[in-house]
Amino acid sequence: MNTSLYISRRLALNEKKTFSGFIIRIAIMAVALSIAIMIIGSSITRGYQEVIQLKFYDCWGHIHVTNFLADPSNINNGETFEYDSSLVRNMQHVSGVKSVSAYTMQSAIIKTSTEIEGVLLKGVTKNNGDNTDKKYLIEGSSIVYNDSNYSSDLLISKNTATKLKLKTGSNAILYFMSNSANQPKARKIRIAGIYQTGLEEYDNNIAICDASLINHINQKSAGSIHGYEIYVTDKNDRSFIEKTLFDTYVKPPLQTYLIDKRFENIFSWLNMMKMNERIILLIMLIIAIINMVTALLILVLERTQMVGILKSLGMPNFNIQKVFIYSSMYILCMGMMAGTLLGTGLCLLQQKFGFLHLDEQIYYVKTVPVLLNAMNILTINCIAFFICSILLIIPSMIVKTISPTNALKFN
Repeated sequence: MNTSLYISRRLALNEKKTFSGFIIRIAIMAVALSIAIMIIGSSITRGYQEVIQLKFYDCWGHIHVTNFLADPSNINNGETFEYDSSLVRNMQHVSGVKSVSAYTMQSAIIKTSTEIEGVLLKGVTKNNGDNTDKKYLIEGSSIVYNDSNYSSDLLISKNTATKLKLKTGSNAILYFMSNSANQPKARKIRIAGIYQTGLEEYDNNIAICDASLINHINQKSAGSIHGYEIYVTDKNDRSFIEKTLFDTYVKPPLQTYLIDKRFENIFSWLNMMKMNERIILLIMLIIAIINMVTALLILVLERTQMVGILKSLGMPNFNIQKVFIYSSMYILCMGMMAGTLLGTGLCLLQQKFGFLHLDEQIYYVKTVPVLLNAMNILTINCIAFFICSILLIIPSMIVKTISPTNALKFN
């Protein structure tokens, strides 16, 4: 029989009303709270990153193919090129590519009888459409395309609709400014639908229209575009796919750009959140270690007489150390199990009911997003267990300094 393991189990499960028993319960609670906060903090951070990235990918795709851009962050690039069906076909056949959509961009002004607002029109086609009107439409319907002419339907954001006091079905005037024309060109449009992505910059600036409208205003051919939006099946493969497209099919003056590069400030900010996650994990781990070390020291000091008896019976110092290490590890495991259940349970409740809300204009989401990942939870528990177990060896060495004679006299 493993004597050290047997004694340690009795110590950890001691239900007598002793000071060490109280400290053990405090240690279990502290470890449980630390693990729960680690799981919750990590899940929220990863969930927030995932949701914001997904919104950008929905609205802009994962990869852009455009003319070479001196400033990739400039979405309203004036240079156009002709739609190449052969290139599109080749890109769609690349493994991992989900779809390829052409788009055009144009600055314009929306005017009502009382209000005026500048917007950036994003022109899409009947064949390709746009994810904005598929996932984020909250009122009205998608653009109704006209085979013989351009559609006068327009999708605007809830923010723009509020500023201009427009509703679905309302009419307004679009004004297009041109360097080559002395007078702005005006076209009557109908508000077909209202969307809300939660991305402040997108919602405040972008309106969706028929690409034929932009080409008609600019007197360009029907195949004139500003670029291609490429959607991939797995976002983790986007860098590899972007390199494959550039090396194989995309020729100068065209260039491929990851959407991360075109919105570098946002994606850099999201990546910085990983540092916040690490800081939370480190602080909670330190708290768990301090509580476990304190509990172990108090357990050893309160059991000084027991240590003296075991030494007098001939038990080696290391075996006595193992008694307290095993006992502490048992306490640690109970705390980790409780913390995992608590943290996972709260995350599941937030996923189901979304009771924690955020200001969407500031944080881009209405409720606190949570991304639970079994491997992430297992990693947190394994790292916490490993580090705490290793560090518990140090305070257990106090056993070596206890003299059997003095210990038996200790009261």
